[in-house]
Amino acid sequence: MIDSISGEVVRRTADAVVIDTGGVAYRASCPAGTLRACEIGRTAVVYIHLILREDTIELFGFSSLRERELFRQLLTVGQVGPRVALQILSSLPPDQLVAAVAARNVDLLMTVKGVGRKTAERILVDLHGKLTEAGDSTEGLFLTEAEETALRALTSKSLGFSSREAREALTYLRGEALDVETLIRRALEVLGSRS
Repeated sequence: MIDSISGEVVRRTADAVVIDTGGVAYRASCPAGTLRACEIGRTAVVYIHLILREDTIELFGFSSLRERELFRQLLTVGQVGPRVALQILSSLPPDQLVAAVAARNVDLLMTVKGVGRKTAERILVDLHGKLTEAGDSTEGLFLTEAEETALRALTSKSLGFSSREAREALTYLRGEALDVETLIRRALEVLGSRS
């Protein structure tokens, strides 16, 4: 089972990224946010969901464990396949998707291309009350020493970010091999862009 891929981004298409892991390049279909995070020539980490069929192997990549877990939750809905799930995650950031399901917001889900009323209602019925679990999936994530130091700084009284926000930002920056000072600065930029 492939859990994640780390390497240099060598190509991007409208819906996928190609990452060279040192001689072997993998193509993974990704939501829009992950594609934006994967800059050509830079090192990136994507968390993988693999779908194996008789005639094909497909990789789906995500910039965070939370996003991958939401994708997997969406796939449990009868009328949602991987392409529709990617479209939903491209159109609605994780927090907005979780909030839409919690509030049973059919209209917001219907703004996603390819999601009609019947599919939106099915998503709300099948996932209501389940996505909060996906929302905290970064909480148990193991951090490197530099990330632990950065996490303490980001969640200190002076900066005041929640543990979940800080962990998501640090997970997003994984693979860039940053020192602690740069990691904190880049995490603040990521957190600032999301507010």
